[in-house]
Amino acid sequence: MILKTIAASAAFAGLLIAGAPAVLAQQKTPVLRYGHMNSPTHIVNLGGQRLKAAMEKASGGGVQIDLFPSAQLGENSAVLEQLTLGSNIITQVGPGTIAQYVPNYAVMVHPFLFKSWDEVKKVANSELVKGWEKDLVKHNIKPLCFFNFGTRDLYTRNKAVKTPADSAGLKIRVQPVAIYTELVKSMGGQPTPMPWPEVYSALSQGVIDSAEAPPNAIIDQKHFEAAKFYMKTNHILDASVVVMSLRAFNALNAEQKKTLESEANAACDWMTEESNKVYDSSVAELEKRGMTIVTDVDRTAFEKSAESIQKAFPAWSPNLVADIRKQLGR
Repeated sequence: MILKTIAASAAFAGLLIAGAPAVLAQQKTPVLRYGHMNSPTHIVNLGGQRLKAAMEKASGGGVQIDLFPSAQLGENSAVLEQLTLGSNIITQVGPGTIAQYVPNYAVMVHPFLFKSWDEVKKVANSELVKGWEKDLVKHNIKPLCFFNFGTRDLYTRNKAVKTPADSAGLKIRVQPVAIYTELVKSMGGQPTPMPWPEVYSALSQGVIDSAEAPPNAIIDQKHFEAAKFYMKTNHILDASVVVMSLRAFNALNAEQKKTLESEANAACDWMTEESNKVYDSSVAELEKRGMTIVTDVDRTAFEKSAESIQKAFPAWSPNLVADIRKQLGR
């Protein structure tokens, strides 16, 4: 089903996108489409609303942004593909998905690599990542900003997981992204790729045993109705990226480009602040909704199992993980 969706999206994109940059440049009011996988109430969409309002106000109505939440434009990788082909799209996407174009990006969501958002931000703003951004441009991807999507934790239908051994045999939903697949393998679980909108029914019906996500995303999708154990693994500090089509960006005038970059950064800062604020309250809300919160997780054991992950990515620059740790003073 995923492959059919991607193929259909790509075919549709091929029909409509070829002339998109020229059309955008010719429009009296350029229209950009902000599409993503999350619900209308998720911070990614609320951040999009802020970007839309600020951009349209600052540009005096010179640039219009329309919002398309809930995968209306397609699944993440399909939307990113449309963007690379020149569609007038802005989207939120994880580094693991971007890694299909620039492999090193996936390290930004390497499990247990970063200890705080300040560490993520330090690397995201480094010359190392700026070099990757130059490589992205070669694929018609214009990066706008990083933000904190949330701290990712493990949750299950009916079993507490305190060590990697407890994960053995569990069917754990993952994004169709390699580094998440390798995370679950390192824990001894069975990676089960699945689009985010399908996770609720899969948990409810026992198609999967477990998933992983930030707590506010679990609330947003009501997964607490089907999953009863929440483990504070804190395995990934999820640095997400807002990107757009370089061709669509270049179709804007100089002032519009400057304004868009500024307002996108402001929106990313706001989303980061919101994610940082809501973690504890979201976990408390999950407990209130009936989930058992497991805090005595053996993080050392999980971290040790995750050390094997980097071996699965030979396309990464040599010593990439070690170099990042050195940059962080470890």
